Amino acid sequence: MREPKLLIYGATGYTGRLAVAEAVRSGLKPVAGGRDPEKLAVLASATTAARGLETRALGLDRPDALAGALEDVSVVLHCAGPFSRTALPMYDVCLRTGTHYLDITGEIDVFETLAARGAEAAGAGIMVMPGVGFDVVPSDCLIADLAKRHPGGRTLRLGLAARSGASRGTMRTVAQAIGHFRVRRDGALATVRPGELRHAFDFGPPPRAALVGVLGDVSTAFHSTGIPNIETYLQATRSFVRLTKILRSFGPLLAGRMGKAVLNRLLDRAPEGPSESARRTAHGILVAEIEDAEGRRVAARVRVPDPYGFTATAGIAIAGRALAGDFKPGFQTPSSAYGADLLREFDDVTWEVLDDQATAR
Repeated sequence: MREPKLLIYGATGYTGRLAVAEAVRSGLKPVAGGRDPEKLAVLASATTAARGLETRALGLDRPDALAGALEDVSVVLHCAGPFSRTALPMYDVCLRTGTHYLDITGEIDVFETLAARGAEAAGAGIMVMPGVGFDVVPSDCLIADLAKRHPGGRTLRLGLAARSGASRGTMRTVAQAIGHFRVRRDGALATVRPGELRHAFDFGPPPRAALVGVLGDVSTAFHSTGIPNIETYLQATRSFVRLTKILRSFGPLLAGRMGKAVLNRLLDRAPEGPSESARRTAHGILVAEIEDAEGRRVAARVRVPDPYGFTATAGIAIAGRALAGDFKPGFQTPSSAYGADLLREFDDVTWEVLDDQATAR
């Protein structure tokens, strides 16, 4: 039996560095992995004084070498996106080496692809859990709790109000999703136009308008609860309304190769992520509403501090459980593996029931 070992891949990225710091703070001794040995050396020199940090320079384009590097690794926390390009190369090697796979994606296609391969992961005795950060741990637990207390839901609507800046990596992921706003209809994925759907959510009185967006819960909530109709929304801030109008007019152009190349060049000049001072006041509010066939509705809300800090905290907490042997083989969501109460274990998370009487709309 190998000694439990955690590899954080993408450790030199914005969220990866937060995850490394959280792992060290939690008493773990992670291995920091990434493509650039020089960046890894800088990270190690900044961390060694506290705990000592092993580094491994690894490329996802060399699966045999990557498999050799993962032979003694029990859990990978994958933090290098966009995961539409990086998830499967890492997962395929984890399958070969019997290594649990975790990542911080919010990309619907990644969830769906890994869910479809859950049986082979179960056969290999490994847990596969994409989305162990702000997207989707709090929303998945909120939705699973609401669905358990009120079975029979046919429609789920999830709204997000984010009071937080976005990292460069997050924006690259968003750029990949341009032109692919999706919802779930009768169990199947369907595409909608930006701005096509609108709904009001109680992010904090009074209710505020939100426009259809792209959140990973279109996939994960279906696998966690079986609810067949799912829509996800973002609060209709001025910036999101402006973005929606741009996407309605120029979405096909921006979704093309040239458009994405221009966007990526612009992102290269953007800040790496929110500053530490900005993160101290940042938070995200999630509202879940479930409606049954008779139109009866229930709703609940959570407020999570510092989405990027929460991603690091949640990712390391779940990695620590898997390291200790607390896992379920196969494809899992946070709530399917650890229950909805997983979210209640994290500090400064507030959870409120908004409508618990299943009243008709």
